[in-house]
Amino acid sequence: MLMKILIIGSSVVDKILNKNGYRISAGGIYHSVLKLSEIKNSDDVISLCTLVDKNNFHLFEKIFENCNEKFFTEVNEIPNVTLDESNCCHRKEIYSNEVFSLKVDNIDFSSFDGILINMITGYEIDVDTLKKIRNKTKSLIYFDVHTLSRKSDKPGLREFQVIHNFESWALCLDIIQVNEFELNSLFDIKDEFKVAEKLFSLGVKILIVTKSEKGATIYFKKNGEINFYHKKARKIIDVETIGCGDYFGSSFFYKYLITKDEIISLNFAVNEVEKSLERKLNAVK
Repeated sequence: MLMKILIIGSSVVDKILNKNGYRISAGGIYHSVLKLSEIKNSDDVISLCTLVDKNNFHLFEKIFENCNEKFFTEVNEIPNVTLDESNCCHRKEIYSNEVFSLKVDNIDFSSFDGILINMITGYEIDVDTLKKIRNKTKSLIYFDVHTLSRKSDKPGLREFQVIHNFESWALCLDIIQVNEFELNSLFDIKDEFKVAEKLFSLGVKILIVTKSEKGATIYFKKNGEINFYHKKARKIIDVETIGCGDYFGSSFFYKYLITKDEIISLNFAVNEVEKSLERKLNAVK
């Protein structure tokens, strides 16, 4: 079955700091497109809405060529993000220049089977734009909260904070992905199950909480009851984890569009992240 998928998210230049040193890499939505390009069938169509600039496009070009339609916003310089992985608790994200919203007015949202929105910078779209997208399509909308949970009007270190009026966002979404830190930014609620309850009361169908090397937990409704399932991950040591959440989101969404099965899709996504980590580990040996 031919699938048509739209990916929305910012391209950024990652400046990665970890125990092995410091390097520059394509980042942001690059990882989502990379993984979807790996797992899709040859007939499937990926469309991409993102940022580009002339100086850094060479970092992204080879992967972005896999997209059939390209809805690009050209800027003088795409965001640069320093990712400090030396903190054992959670990654620090430091923005060094301006971030931008994406132009989506020229997109026919009704033509896609699924729309994956990854809030790489937190500024890709605002809630009013999301409402317009929802009103124009019945397609499944997958939403990775990502840096919406750290949104700031000033450059510099992004800290976690409760998202203003996330209820309005949730009313437009089918599937929401968060990590354990981002989960606490949705509402002033600390209990994972109660967060799922509130989201489902707003019309969300699936909540996924990624938990790094511990795996991922999915919440969904079946016969009117909230079900959950946890998939353990196999720990792979001494490998950089940048992009894992993006690999996961693309993998889950693609499999779910095909199967409509939450557990099959979760198992597939965790396994695909492990494959990507193993590939990274082998590349540095």
